Amino acid sequence: MEPKISPIFMRAFSSLLLLLSVQFSFACGWSVSPETSRLALFKAQREGFFKLTPFYYSADNYYATNTISSVDQEKNCLEWKKKLGNSINPDDVHVILYETDSEQFQTAFENKTLKNAFPKNTFVEALLLSKNKAFLNYILLAKKLEYGNVEYTKWESWGQVGSNYKNDDLVDNFDFEKKIKSAKDSFLKQRYAFLALRYYFYAQQKQKVVQLYNDYFALESNTILKPWALYYNALCVDNKPLQNYLLSTVFNTCEEKSFAVLQHYNWKLTAETLELAQNDEERSVILSIESLRNPAPDLKAIKEIFELSPNSLFLSFLIGREVNKLEDWIFTPQYTNDGTPSVTFSSTDWYENYAKAKEENFNKDILYLRELEYFLISIREQTSGEQKDYITAVIAQLCFIDDQIDEGKKYTDLISDKANASIQMQKNIQLALVSLKQDDLKNEKVQNQLYAYFSSVEDLIETDHGLFKNLYSLYRIASDDFRKKGDVVAAGLLSMKSDIKNEGEYSAYNNPYFFSYIGYFDRNASVKDMDILIALQEKSNKTPFEKYICSGTIAPNVNYYKDLKGTIAFRNNDLELAYETFSSMPQDFWEKNYEYKNYLNENPFTPKILQNDKERKFDYRFNKTDFIAKLIQLKKQNTASSNLQLAHAYFNVSYLGNSWMMTAYDWSSGGSYTDYVYGDNTENEKKYQNGNYYNLKMAKMYYEKALKMSKNSNEKAMASLMIFECNYYNHYADMITAEEEAKNPFKAGKELVNFYSIYKTTSTFKKYNCPLLSSFIN
Repeated sequence: MEPKISPIFMRAFSSLLLLLSVQFSFACGWSVSPETSRLALFKAQREGFFKLTPFYYSADNYYATNTISSVDQEKNCLEWKKKLGNSINPDDVHVILYETDSEQFQTAFENKTLKNAFPKNTFVEALLLSKNKAFLNYILLAKKLEYGNVEYTKWESWGQVGSNYKNDDLVDNFDFEKKIKSAKDSFLKQRYAFLALRYYFYAQQKQKVVQLYNDYFALESNTILKPWALYYNALCVDNKPLQNYLLSTVFNTCEEKSFAVLQHYNWKLTAETLELAQNDEERSVILSIESLRNPAPDLKAIKEIFELSPNSLFLSFLIGREVNKLEDWIFTPQYTNDGTPSVTFSSTDWYENYAKAKEENFNKDILYLRELEYFLISIREQTSGEQKDYITAVIAQLCFIDDQIDEGKKYTDLISDKANASIQMQKNIQLALVSLKQDDLKNEKVQNQLYAYFSSVEDLIETDHGLFKNLYSLYRIASDDFRKKGDVVAAGLLSMKSDIKNEGEYSAYNNPYFFSYIGYFDRNASVKDMDILIALQEKSNKTPFEKYICSGTIAPNVNYYKDLKGTIAFRNNDLELAYETFSSMPQDFWEKNYEYKNYLNENPFTPKILQNDKERKFDYRFNKTDFIAKLIQLKKQNTASSNLQLAHAYFNVSYLGNSWMMTAYDWSSGGSYTDYVYGDNTENEKKYQNGNYYNLKMAKMYYEKALKMSKNSNEKAMASLMIFECNYYNHYADMITAEEEAKNPFKAGKELVNFYSIYKTTSTFKKYNCPLLSSFIN
């Protein structure tokens, strides 16, 4: 976002624009994906959630993750250790099976350099023992098959799903059946059978897959190969409800296949699949799979699963999904600028009447939240251990979403001190929420305690990058609470902190520059706030909380803040304070920073609206201090000529002029424009200089003074013409549609009539007379 200028749609003006050339600059902003903007504070986890990571609630089809569970691989390595001896390090097995390129292993074997290629590898040492020759031969074959597969995929891994074996000579000439039968060890027999089964799956020989599964894996077996083989077997079954049932068994018994299972699972066959379940546990798993991809309220399924398996891991995960849904539906519209949840339904009309839709959906969501909360309270005592702590954390979070702070604190305090680290982290987030809502946020001890809560979550980010979303959400809510308590400075820095934590989406924060340091304060700060911010920037002995919120957010150059302070003073028509502030800065600041030299480079005392492109010159050395000094001098003179110059200056610092960057840091044509980070600034801009920025009120006031005071016909002609211009653009400032214009057409006043009658002999009239102008006279 460098510079802060990008195209937006212009609202349409009438054909007068053909006459009076206007060079339009453009407003800045950017948007992000719904998943990025979504708020989520709840991320407590139970042991075993990792396999379910892709199914966290998300605006995307699946929750984005760059890691997958390695539990199945670890089980496989332990099986090899158990088979070949306790002296084997499972990590060494992992190196050979999952980290070593097949060609590297084969080459080392053929050159008899396995020991040198893998020094001190206990698995290799065991394989090289003469008694283990059969196991080494198996590994060699597995690696050869891997080599014939798509590059970079690993054998016995879910990563091979979707890849295709090549029918090379090795596979075509290999007698799987003979190798399986000749293997004397049942461990090797199963592994050869698995290699064959997987090969036949990709060769689309379904009957052989089913037969191999039935012969070698159908009976009770503790090997990790069983669920892997069952997965391929399930996909070869033509009976779709049975396929669903088998896939649900895979889902419940291994981790690597969970994502693949849900890609193949058929959601239209719930009843038929449930009929095949053997017990309540299996039924609960089937219902859980059904619910994992449901973006809508799903308390009905949660109640059913609880009746079947009250301490189910899947039940906990689904309850957490419901909390994240409610956070999206309630928090995202409340704390972000785009105004809608990340997930909306076709039946929800947000755009016809946004205020009505927002209220109706909020009321509906709160009722659903309370229904979920009451249910969880009713079952809490029936749960135990980790499940109980997890549900307690959920109830507390639901209370906070519903603004029931005391009730939320009560349940937060009930979370056991022995709860796992993830639930303890959630407890700290909830204690931070209590403090934000109830404590004196200006108290140093309170602030430093908040810092401790924030840090406890920060410390876990290294192991769980998903917590960036939680910090983004927590800091956004914290920012809002500080703002409500009147601390705009802390609110602004926390808002920046929030955007920095939001998954690194924003280049402006990854590579901060001028506007990213002042954007929040440009929209929200007063002169007094800027004095506090400047004092904080220059403070040498910051408190722990102050150090934390300033880290990565405070501007490196205090003059960034002084420039904004002077700009706010100018917007408030406090010319003396603006002059005092600008004069305290390096006077080459506006030549070296931001986009000033590109947008403050024309004479501000010549009305841009009357210049054609050829007349415009962009070599003016604009200095804010000198400009304000001249305005003060012109006001003191209070002559017709000085008032005319003042009028031109105030016209040019409006959005129509050539010096709009004296007043604003971004530009829009007057249309309502929202960027993701800072939102719609239109209402603020309407107030700049008592309405001058959009409605040219001060410019018109000074033109009227000049017209009244002047005795020079050319000055009067100029003032009359420009009063017409001010009236014209004021009329269209808030008008968007042709229908609105038809109902309220613009009518020229006496100033234009006088321009064409009293002043028609002036040089001003001769220069600016145009048939389009005369058409406004009825």
